[in-house]
Amino acid sequence: MKEQRSIVLHGKTYPYQLNISTRARRLRITVSDSGITLVLPAGFPVREGEAFMSKNSVWILAQMEKHEQRARSEHNTLPKDVILLRGTATRVELKEEATRLSRARVEELNGHLILALPSGRADTAPEVLERWLRGLARAEITDLVRQEARRMHASPKAVTIRDQRTRWGSCSSTGTLSFNWRLIMVPPTVMQYVVVHELAHMSVPNHSRDFWNLVSQYYPAHKEARAWLRKNAPLLHPRALE
Repeated sequence: MKEQRSIVLHGKTYPYQLNISTRARRLRITVSDSGITLVLPAGFPVREGEAFMSKNSVWILAQMEKHEQRARSEHNTLPKDVILLRGTATRVELKEEATRLSRARVEELNGHLILALPSGRADTAPEVLERWLRGLARAEITDLVRQEARRMHASPKAVTIRDQRTRWGSCSSTGTLSFNWRLIMVPPTVMQYVVVHELAHMSVPNHSRDFWNLVSQYYPAHKEARAWLRKNAPLLHPRALE
């Protein structure tokens, strides 16, 4: 017998499916993408099964969170041959050319990226694409830093492009600004926010109220930009670069 019921765990009501089975020898809780299931042997009191669920509520909620995180991650992905470029989903097309002997070429064409590779070298596509994106990031971020530094009356000593695993940018005590090359994938307005953020650190090295007031002066929509980065960070590690 199967029945839809609900239970309160940590002050919140959760639906669950009750399965009463003549084959079951003991009660069992499972958590899957479809939700919580309580399996009881025939004749086992439901209240004791729910008491067991309450006793194991921490485990149940942790399992639910894992499944929800995986679902969010799987939803927030791109097809294998698509990357974000300046915030726009862009298809990557591979062309193996028999006449191309060594050098690869990447070209933006009609909203696509064309990767021209020598025949038999398709396995080098991720490396070629990343190298091209890094170069593009260097050019566009450096130009944007120059523009925003003028506007903010800042004088950075140097700009470096890196592959920071957990940061979008940083500002050293000597005035060197470092930026994650993956910013070439975000919308231009979000890239602008990150540049303004790091330039603001040249005046205020912490994240105090004075710092955020300064950021707001030059980029009022900083909360929206930060929310975009939090939500879309998985898209900045596309499968096309694996």
